[in-house]
Amino acid sequence: MGFSVGATVAWLCSEEKGVDGMAGFYGSRIRNYTEISPQCPVLLFFPEEEKSFAVDELITVLKKKEAEIYKFDGKHGFSDCYGPNFNEESAHHAFYHLDRFLKKERL
Repeated sequence: MGFSVGATVAWLCSEEKGVDGMAGFYGSRIRNYTEISPQCPVLLFFPEEEKSFAVDELITVLKKKEAEIYKFDGKHGFSDCYGPNFNEESAHHAFYHLDRFLKKERL
């Protein structure tokens, strides 16, 4: 699991053997690695807007990889309760989906 650049690193690791799943929050640099073919379940969270790219276009590309993807109100950092872009409602919904994803039995 990762946030921002950590989400991008988790995305890069999703092709590796032994990775059971990956979750990433606002991994904006994933856009530079859309050739990755995850070999595990993937859960991604994006804000409705990012300064440097079109969120909806990236989501369209990533959904073809069978990733579970959610877009929430707010900006980059919407789930960081200490950050200026915190969005309590979006964070709550994202953590609900994260909890559900983590509780799925992995084979």
